[in-house]
Amino acid sequence: MKNWGKEKDYLTSTRQHMWNDDYFEFLVKCVWKIDKPVKIIDFGCGYGFLAQMLMPLVPEESSYKGIDISEELIKDARKQFANHGDTVSFEVADLNDYIPSADYDIAICQSVLRHLSNPEEILKKMIASVKTGGQVICIEPSRRLENAGLYIENQNFNPFEKDDFLKERWQSELEAGGRDFQIGMKAPVYMEKLGLKNIGVRLNDYVDYVCQEDEKCRFIKDYGTESKYAKADTMLAARCHVISYGYYEGN
Repeated sequence: MKNWGKEKDYLTSTRQHMWNDDYFEFLVKCVWKIDKPVKIIDFGCGYGFLAQMLMPLVPEESSYKGIDISEELIKDARKQFANHGDTVSFEVADLNDYIPSADYDIAICQSVLRHLSNPEEILKKMIASVKTGGQVICIEPSRRLENAGLYIENQNFNPFEKDDFLKERWQSELEAGGRDFQIGMKAPVYMEKLGLKNIGVRLNDYVDYVCQEDEKCRFIKDYGTESKYAKADTMLAARCHVISYGYYEGN
C-alpha cells in the first residue's frame, strides 16, 4: 500500500479542487439531514480534510474522530485542530486491525475504499461503528466516469486515447492489489448487501475548470494527464465521486 504520509502535497492539491462548498453544505443539511449534534467517525481521515469541511457545518456539541494508518498525516491533523479540545480527535490505526464499537451517529470515508483490497470488510466495520439509526456515508471515485468527464481544448486531444491504457492499468491494479477503480459505483450495492436501509446515491457536482497558465501544471499532475497538453487553452474535468449513504436499523 502507498505511504500516503509522503503524499501530503498531492492530497492537499486534489482536495482543494474536489468540492463546491455550497454543494457540500447541501449534502450535510438537506441530504444527510444533520440537524442535531452528532458523533462522527472518519475512516481513513488523512490530514483531517473532512473534519475541516464538516465541523463548521454540523450543529454545536457535535464531535469528530478520525482514524488513519499514517502517523505523519495524523500529526498534521492534530496540529490543525489543536485548539478544538475534545470535540475533534485523531487516532493512528490500521483499518484492517481497527475494532469498531457502535458509539457513533455517522461513519464516513472519502477516497479510501478505492485504495483497499478489502473494501467490503472495511465497510462492515463502518456499519459496526454506528448506533441503530446511524448513517454510513461513502464518498468514492468512479475512475471510468472521471475519465469520460475530461476535456482539453487542444487540437491533438483525443478523448479516447487513454481508454485502452487505463482499462489495462485499472484491471491490473484490481488483479494485483485489489484496488477497484469502480468502487464508487459498487459501494451502494455493498451497502444493500450488508443490510443498510434507505440507501441514496449522489454525484459530486464539482468540475475542475482551468484556463490560467499557473494552474495547468497542477491539473496535469493531479489528473495524470499527458504533459504534451501543457500549452492547451482550457482544461475541464469532472470530479466523479459517487456519494452513497444508508442507515443502519439494527439487528
